[in-house]
Amino acid sequence: MAPPTAAQVQCIRQVVLAGLGDHLARRVQSEEMLDPKWVNGYKTPLLDEPVFIHPSSNLSKTLPQFVVYQEIMETTKMYMRGVCAVEMDWVPKLLPQYCHFSAPEESPAPWYCPASGRVRCQCRSTFFRVNWKLPSVEMDYPEGLERYKLFAKFLLEGQVCSKLKKHRSCLLSSPSTMLKTWAKLQPRTEALLQQLVSEKVDCRDTLLCTWKKNQKYLLSAFCQWIPESLHEDVAKFWPPL
Repeated sequence: MAPPTAAQVQCIRQVVLAGLGDHLARRVQSEEMLDPKWVNGYKTPLLDEPVFIHPSSNLSKTLPQFVVYQEIMETTKMYMRGVCAVEMDWVPKLLPQYCHFSAPEESPAPWYCPASGRVRCQCRSTFFRVNWKLPSVEMDYPEGLERYKLFAKFLLEGQVCSKLKKHRSCLLSSPSTMLKTWAKLQPRTEALLQQLVSEKVDCRDTLLCTWKKNQKYLLSAFCQWIPESLHEDVAKFWPPL
């Protein structure tokens, strides 16, 4: 049998990480080296003492920053057995259940993903109770009213339905009004938001399903955003698929 390719090796390492998430270990950082016993050691979320890669392992020569292990055996030291090197940026993606995520970052601002039809954002991440800092990760915007507001903004901009782009310049308010703290003072923002929330529409798939049941869904709310002279034209092509 031929040796696995680099791509196959990466897939195997990711599968191992996904299955051994509670056995993740991080190489001790220089600022944490308060005792000589920690030299070349690894910290785990489950133990207070350092663990090590056995000298007979090839990984003892490189000491990867993150590894997962099958078990720990104690001889002269506590050694990890069945060790596999993993990449730090895989952790929040493959082990979200062990991570804490921050509120969505302001930069980059949340965006609409045409491929998934969902509102996406970037969040900082940390691991488990040890709070190891991990890379920021792209993810769906958290559920809640803010996600409806963002979806409404992208809908008005024509990002969700391209047919609405031609009316972007005719809008009576900027789509970003949906995100303002004073948005409730604008009847048109409340009308659109309430209709989205009432049908739990915060992504493209749900919107398309709702239009299958009711082709006039959102028509009256959208018409509040454009001059009355355009209402008849918009009604002719609604829903804007």
